[in-house]
Amino acid sequence: NECEAAVSDLKPLLAFEQDDDTTNITDNAQDMGSLANSYKGYGDQLLRLHDYTCAISYYEAALHFVSSKVAVIGGTLVVKKKGHSVIAEVDCVENDEKNNPQYDVTFLSGEEATISQKEILLAVWAKDVTFLQPRILLNLSRCLLKLANVDTTRGNASCVGENMSSAKNSRQERYRLAAVRGVSIAMSLCEYHILESSDDSAEELDSLAEKARIVRSRAFLDLKKIPNATVDAKKVLAKKPENREAQALLADIRAMDAYNKSVDKRLSKEVCRWVQTATNSTKGTEAMDKTDESVSEDQSDEAGRNVIEDAEPSYPKLFTWRLARKISVELCAVFAFVVAMWVIYDPPEGQEL
Repeated sequence: NECEAAVSDLKPLLAFEQDDDTTNITDNAQDMGSLANSYKGYGDQLLRLHDYTCAISYYEAALHFVSSKVAVIGGTLVVKKKGHSVIAEVDCVENDEKNNPQYDVTFLSGEEATISQKEILLAVWAKDVTFLQPRILLNLSRCLLKLANVDTTRGNASCVGENMSSAKNSRQERYRLAAVRGVSIAMSLCEYHILESSDDSAEELDSLAEKARIVRSRAFLDLKKIPNATVDAKKVLAKKPENREAQALLADIRAMDAYNKSVDKRLSKEVCRWVQTATNSTKGTEAMDKTDESVSEDQSDEAGRNVIEDAEPSYPKLFTWRLARKISVELCAVFAFVVAMWVIYDPPEGQEL
């Protein structure tokens, strides 16, 4: 979309945007980590300037330097399992009949399984001593959540290689769902590092996980998934009741829940009022007649049977009513037969009827 902006609102490019030299990138792990940290810093500057689109580009580049979806034996992965992101260690790699890689993994719970490439979300960087991966994912998710509120473009969004006709979610929903996935992976990484790191880093990782949980709760709230948002907000407050951001978030959740209930209540009252008006007024009867004309013959017959069944009396009265009707029909038949015989019968001479 195009728009007009005042000259006073324009700002010069940042220094790293004018000189973006990545030609000397090597495969050295230390260089890759330093480069990823630099790119994360660039993204942080753009995030503070509310340039979320450009910040996302730098965060993705930073994550690319220290992450991959290529699994090696003995490595650690973040994988999808029943809709959750969990940590798993690679035990063996084999190819199936179609030459697609299959990974034998062991989860932290001790359970073993075989997964495919598409179930791998992220490969854990073994030398991530500063917890760079979860930090990048957290800020990337923040940008996606902000971008969902800024980008008001209508229509569905599709990922690379995806058929546009199969995209069911809007652009805003896609951003929020991506934010949920990003912070979920970051939380899984924090849980993994807590188990592998010293006690000195536990407090830092707990703080990082709390921030990720707040971001995910906000994303759930924007997706109208109130139960999920409530769970995350309450878990943060269970550890730190004085957390103001979590308190404000829980207040927003309760306000939205109360608003949704009031809307549902008002809607139900309007429906009841409409039904009562439709059944009691002449115009309502005409409307119901028009509705009856729009339904099929089978539906009309079924509705008629239901009305008759509902209108019939209880069993004793029903039996008496049916018996009286049967006797009346038989008496009428006998009377009609007698009259007919009297009219058409021609007695022989010398006899009287």
